[in-house]
Amino acid sequence: MSGKQRVSYFYHPEVGHFYYGPAHPMKPHRLKLAHHLVLSYGLYKEMECYRPHPATPGELSAFHSEDYVNFLSRITPDNLRQFSTQMQRFQAGDMTDCPIFDGLFEFAQLYTGAS
Repeated sequence: MSGKQRVSYFYHPEVGHFYYGPAHPMKPHRLKLAHHLVLSYGLYKEMECYRPHPATPGELSAFHSEDYVNFLSRITPDNLRQFSTQMQRFQAGDMTDCPIFDGLFEFAQLYTGAS
């Protein structure tokens, strides 16, 4: 392979506005901080920069079951008791790596749209 390789960089400004909760190590606001560093240091000049589109339910279903996508689109912190069976099935909830938080489906759409 000859020539200089370029890095592809995907960032959506809304991605930093979500919160997984205090016990989870993922902190989306850190993505926003990293983006500010990319801008401040001019790193974007060396990359191909893209703003991802929110993935559609159909795009999500290409890699996940329709049941799982439907579950993600419907569950919220306010109604999670109605989904206890699905939460066990999909291993979601506070004591898992997949917490239920406000905007969960929208966050999934944003980061999946970049892949």
